[in-house]
Amino acid sequence: MKYNNNMIVYFVSSVIFIILMLGSGFSFNRLLSPMSFISEIFAGTSIGVSWLLVGLSLIMFCTSFAFFSIYAYNEKHDNSILLISALISIIIVISHSFSVPSIIFSLGIFIAYFQVLTSIRKEKEKLKRPKIYNILSGVVSKGLTILNISLALTVFMVLVVNPSYAEKEMSSMSQSMGGIDISDMDSLQQQMSDQQKEANYAQIEAIETSVLYGIYSVPSDLTTSEKMRCFNAINSSMAEIDKLAKSSIDMQLSTFDENQKDSIDSTQKILTLFKQFYPHITFLTIFMFLEMLNLFLKNIIVIIASQFNAESKPHKKDSTSGYSLHPKQKILSSDKYTNNPNSTNSN
Repeated sequence: MKYNNNMIVYFVSSVIFIILMLGSGFSFNRLLSPMSFISEIFAGTSIGVSWLLVGLSLIMFCTSFAFFSIYAYNEKHDNSILLISALISIIIVISHSFSVPSIIFSLGIFIAYFQVLTSIRKEKEKLKRPKIYNILSGVVSKGLTILNISLALTVFMVLVVNPSYAEKEMSSMSQSMGGIDISDMDSLQQQMSDQQKEANYAQIEAIETSVLYGIYSVPSDLTTSEKMRCFNAINSSMAEIDKLAKSSIDMQLSTFDENQKDSIDSTQKILTLFKQFYPHITFLTIFMFLEMLNLFLKNIIVIIASQFNAESKPHKKDSTSGYSLHPKQKILSSDKYTNNPNSTNSN
């Protein structure tokens, strides 16, 4: 295997990227519940993620991708860097204890690097004296898209096998927004009915209490014994009044529940569809977010590769010709004329 500085930087930056991402607290499980994760971020709650380490890890990822591209650009017939890519994929699998998501994502990384390697060489053959930044923009974008698809597909497969994530996500979102669990609509309807019944009962009991004890608190010409007789008379009939009032409330609530049944059924259907298509919704959410992130990462990769690839810089033109010469060719050309004795004596 032919080693050079570009390959070493590629491997070291890839390993640092893995270490920083593992240490940032941003785990794969965060992607299984993206909506609740985003709501936690906006709510400012403690989510245990170091965004500084996440940012540094992304910079190291861009560095790794850039130096891989430099190697593919400069080494036309050497494919040994693919062995390093396979080794990095193995490190990712081992760091996640041979989990299915890590295996799928590591395969996606290897496929993406292979695509970048072949695409750079094809584009370099098509163009005449191409610069690396002219090639990388489209090539890197396709490579990152492959990574995004592999990561989103991994999330999709995990969610299909584990439907409980949909219920947890829906329950978490409802609790954070309204403090009520809407994952079970039958239970929710019963909770709302009980709360409304308790509130109405409490209101009736408060009115009854104020009527009874208002006999003593309100100034009047009645004597204490007369007030007592009024209190006992009202109190004796209050039980029947309380029963009639509460039965009337129960009847109204039952009628209300019947009228709301269609609305509850419609909501139940929507929630059922949400659970059914939750893997698909999450797949699209993650893929779209990563594609937006790629617009930023792609430019960083192109800038790093352009700055650190010495061979991508154009050579100075020779004064006697219309094309560029390599520095070694210039030296040989100058030696040719200085070593020729007839070049000076002929004049």
